[in-house]
Amino acid sequence: MFLDQATISVTGGKGGNGCIGWRREKYIPMGGPNGGDGGKGGDVIIVADPNADTLSDFAARKRFAAEHGEQGMGQDCHGHNGEDLVLLVPAGSVVTDVTSGIELADLKMAGDRMVIAHGGRGGFGNAHFKSSVRRAPDFAEKGDPGEYRTIALELKLVADVGIIGYPSTGKSTLISVVSSARPKIAAYPFTTIVPNLGVVSVSRRRFVMCDVPGLIEGASEGKGLGDQFLKHIERCGILVHLLDLSRALQQDGSIDPEPLIHDYRAIRHELEAYSDVLLRKKELVVINKTDLTLSSLNPVIAALKKQKITVAATISAVTNQGTDALMKKLLPLVLKEREKRPELAPPTEATIPVLRPGDLSENMKDYTVADNDTGDVLIRGRRLEQFTRMTNFQSDGSLLRFKDVLKKIGLLGLVKRSCESSKKVFIGAQRIDQFFE
Repeated sequence: MFLDQATISVTGGKGGNGCIGWRREKYIPMGGPNGGDGGKGGDVIIVADPNADTLSDFAARKRFAAEHGEQGMGQDCHGHNGEDLVLLVPAGSVVTDVTSGIELADLKMAGDRMVIAHGGRGGFGNAHFKSSVRRAPDFAEKGDPGEYRTIALELKLVADVGIIGYPSTGKSTLISVVSSARPKIAAYPFTTIVPNLGVVSVSRRRFVMCDVPGLIEGASEGKGLGDQFLKHIERCGILVHLLDLSRALQQDGSIDPEPLIHDYRAIRHELEAYSDVLLRKKELVVINKTDLTLSSLNPVIAALKKQKITVAATISAVTNQGTDALMKKLLPLVLKEREKRPELAPPTEATIPVLRPGDLSENMKDYTVADNDTGDVLIRGRRLEQFTRMTNFQSDGSLLRFKDVLKKIGLLGLVKRSCESSKKVFIGAQRIDQFFE
């Protein structure tokens, strides 16, 4: 099943809890704390796979989560890190955060990858908090929950050449004779209901050709099938615009160029209505089904030229007449177009962005304080919120450490005054005022 859109939720693995452990060995009194740190939760990574050509893997399953990190153990043993979860998508997939509408990744080339949901940090064990003034810490951190996101996946096929035109102009037939693609072909409109990709070999070079479902007038407004697939044409380097000669044949055997002019202009209008990008693409106008007439096509070509429509080739896809010459004409244009698209070079790990909406600095002192609509106090700051999530408020030692940190960053007085005014105080999503009563 071909699927070019999907919405899924992804969750990074939860970090493992830190361990509260004590060294207890014979003849070693006062051994001290030896609780190990929890393991990091696994990341959710999206990778463009050269062997994938559809998003159908996401049709039935909608929730994906990486493995949790394991809890730390005694004797300073670190918990096992959670395994990353790798989601394979076709090259050309665009990843968008549904909540914010931010485009997170555009995986144009096979091998492109991005961490889409980070796993949570493992909590520190009590051995981490040992110091000259805190000889026996009786607390440890909880593991940080992994990031959660709802993302939209949208596939825009990446092809060197896209074949466009009205339904039944012979697009599927053309791609079937010049490549190994075997699309469904029948004598009725909208035979092609999904895009077909084929690899064309010319002079020991190869390029990818895409057969896009037929367009009609109003396609950009939702009529027919083409509106679902216009986005795929955006990624094509060159457009081959097929015109159906049978539409111009008259009963007396003459050829009227007006239907061809109408069809060409109608399709161009739909491209313009969808995106200006499509109008700027290199286009070759090709007349197909020349096997239906013995008359010269020169008058038709001249009439189209007067309307500023330059015919690049005439072919008969069903008889393979002129198709090889057309492919040879396309090859240098494809190679030239590839040179103009340096942005399609595979990015390195260093160039792949890591986006976290609402990010602030890692510094604990970087926070904001505001009153929400109900008069509650809301404190935001990425590092401070993470610290709060990982604090075990059921432990007296952990709570004492939490208050000590708030004092150092200048928040303790504000929190106490807010509590005295009977205001609720939140750090991120965690309510904390009840711990200061």
